[in-house]
Amino acid sequence: MKKSAKNLYGAEPGQAFYDGRDAFMKAALKAVSEQFALDGASFYEYDEKTGLLRLRQRHAYGVSFEHEENLRPLAGSAAARAIETLAAASARTPGGSFLYSPFMFDYCDPAGGRGVVPCFGLVRMERSPRKRRFTPAESARADAYLRSFLRDYYKAEFFSLHRKYDKNLAAITELTEVFASALRARESFRHILSGIQTYFGFDRVRLYLIDEKNRKLKGELSADIRGQIKSISYDEIPLEAGAHRFADIVLGRSSGAFMERYKDCVLYMPLAVQGVTIGLLIVDNLLSQQRIEPAELAMLKSFGGQIALAVDNSRLFDKVEELSLYDELTKLPLRRYFNQRFQEEFYRAERFKQPLALVWADVDYFKEVNDTYGHQIGDKVLKETGRVILSNLRKIDFPCRYGGDEIVILLPQASGEEARRLAQRLSQELAELRIPVPFSSTRELRIAMSIGVSTFPADASTMDGLLEKADDALYWVKSHGRGKIALYSEVAAEKKKIAEAEGSKNG
Repeated sequence: MKKSAKNLYGAEPGQAFYDGRDAFMKAALKAVSEQFALDGASFYEYDEKTGLLRLRQRHAYGVSFEHEENLRPLAGSAAARAIETLAAASARTPGGSFLYSPFMFDYCDPAGGRGVVPCFGLVRMERSPRKRRFTPAESARADAYLRSFLRDYYKAEFFSLHRKYDKNLAAITELTEVFASALRARESFRHILSGIQTYFGFDRVRLYLIDEKNRKLKGELSADIRGQIKSISYDEIPLEAGAHRFADIVLGRSSGAFMERYKDCVLYMPLAVQGVTIGLLIVDNLLSQQRIEPAELAMLKSFGGQIALAVDNSRLFDKVEELSLYDELTKLPLRRYFNQRFQEEFYRAERFKQPLALVWADVDYFKEVNDTYGHQIGDKVLKETGRVILSNLRKIDFPCRYGGDEIVILLPQASGEEARRLAQRLSQELAELRIPVPFSSTRELRIAMSIGVSTFPADASTMDGLLEKADDALYWVKSHGRGKIALYSEVAAEKKKIAEAEGSKNG
């Protein structure tokens, strides 16, 4: 009776064909192991130049896995005989019984540009010392079984290439959509790296961008095989020859021995827009040591222009958005940006029981300055005020041009006294400024500020309350001579004293 495919292989082979060459080889090892009660089966390719057998796939105790191991068959050994005669050969050793079944076929390698490539090697079938050895009849059956299985290799190769083609089409379509639709830089970079990692399956994808102003190559994000995306902003490389291989690659210089050593599992791809390099994309399989296929390299390089354009567009979008969030004159954030940060900082202060101070200031007699000397001098006053404020703040502080000459400053984790000390520094430095006014009799203009301070949670328990209390303190200063600093707690105490004094008079 003619055996069906299912009877012959012990399982339907069709799905294995569709899953590609690697799955087909695993299926072959699993099938022969089950059919002949093996403890293990290994798939070796023979490198005629080096005389080495290179282990590619292994199935042992019910588990299939990829493995790398090089063996050099000894002269006269069963493995050597199988290679020389292209006939199955068996051996009995203290380690068990082994049967070597040789194979030889051609496979298609269009991606590597090599056309049809011959493949020659062995399948080693193994049994432990406790089990029976391979008899001549069983050896012949096992060898015939494997040869029959491997004849269907071409079918597996066809479906493997077909699946790669379909995958590439899907990747081209979806990645193009990602590159075209992403705008906001940080989110765009996350989409781009995640898309590349997902469709190509690299161990890691990293993005570096050039900071022309500071002449540095700055890390942005890294995506790994687990799907995690992390910031690598801590990684800054001077854009100088010899400073680092990344810098050398961007500058078009030799990258050294490291690149040559890992050229099969790392790709460094400079990103350029209209001939100008803007960054560097690095993909690698350094962890798994899996070779990056030529087809993947070619496809990723074909995306290089789109990736670079998407990255550049995202950066331009962020610059435009940044300009809309900052006052061009003072370089301070505008009110709508402040409102966003105020919510974030207030939530953080509430959640972690931390103090938060709010400074509200305005330039004394600013309207008179504009009316007397003109808006050009008024603009100089605001510009210098913004410069002084920015030069005196901590990194976590957040200033804002709230409107006209009014400026609000958020001071996270700061008490009222710490806010007062900042306000004193600002007042003192502003008082030392001299704005030239050539057409005035005084020839120069001095600047002074009135400042009110409120604190959370001492003065207010809400955002509106904190703003209101700082405004009250500022109004108190302006109505009592200007050019001073007042904490709301002091203003409230002073108002209470006045009210009590008036009450005692009336009483």
